Amino acid sequence: MLAMQMKHFIYLPLIISTAILSACDLDVDNNLPGVPAEGFFAAVGANQHSGLTDVQVGAAVFADGEPINLVGGDAFQASTTSDSTLLLKRGFYTGTYVGDLPNPANQSDVSIEIVHDNLAVTESRWYPTEIFNIDPGPGELVGGSASLVLPPAPTITMPQQNTVFGFITDTITLNWDQGADTVKVRSQVTCSNGVQEVTYGTEATLTDESDDGTETISMDQLIYDVNLGSPNLEFISGQARALLQELIVQLSAGAADENFFKEFFPINPAENNCEIRLFLFRERPGSFATPTTNGTIVGSRSDEVTILYQPLVQPL
Repeated sequence: MLAMQMKHFIYLPLIISTAILSACDLDVDNNLPGVPAEGFFAAVGANQHSGLTDVQVGAAVFADGEPINLVGGDAFQASTTSDSTLLLKRGFYTGTYVGDLPNPANQSDVSIEIVHDNLAVTESRWYPTEIFNIDPGPGELVGGSASLVLPPAPTITMPQQNTVFGFITDTITLNWDQGADTVKVRSQVTCSNGVQEVTYGTEATLTDESDDGTETISMDQLIYDVNLGSPNLEFISGQARALLQELIVQLSAGAADENFFKEFFPINPAENNCEIRLFLFRERPGSFATPTTNGTIVGSRSDEVTILYQPLVQPL
């Protein structure tokens, strides 16, 4: 099982599930959705965004539906042939680990392994390592590994930057250079009435996920209506949410809006001006060292374009 049981991983990039408890406040569980209730589950995700030299990497391991925190000096390590990094930051979901892998040479092959590095891991913790540096030795997950290949970077050609849309019934034609992989479209939406602001993330439901260079997306897949609800809109969550979090933190130099992860709506996006950052992800599945490992592993590269929603007709 993953070398014993991934040994076992999970992928933090970007997927969806929608759970609206009220029109203004959405429930966000502390566990990653989609994890089976029995057995081990592993997932790994890595994405390199256009213009960035780092790869955002996320990983986790679950047993019987519950996250397994790595113990002692154990850590996920992400590597190319020339650089490596330990995933020492905690992700949005319990048991998830994220980090940024330097990739200035724009390499495509990335490997993930659970290693034991007591000194490096304990240096990242709050307590004085000279007092509490007790090493229990490698845990049972050490040695679990996986590999992935980042596909060629996509380039969005339409719509143009800052194109304005005025109706929630509008459609957006998204064009990019054609490839041979699969694609996902996610967004960060920020809306303001001049006093208050709301930020949230979505994942568009595509006609298909083929890398054919064109897709049509409706504005109601991006703009949430607090009063009427938005049956075509899916809020980003799970693995997708975890890696999008890391990407937005990178792009904002650490200044990401906390409300993006809370999904709280003090104003109605459908009635206010919104900035929509559309992210196109070209994805390619990776593989675990042990073929019988239960889990997901995906490598991706991404591009983005910003469009604007400025409502000309207020929703009824």
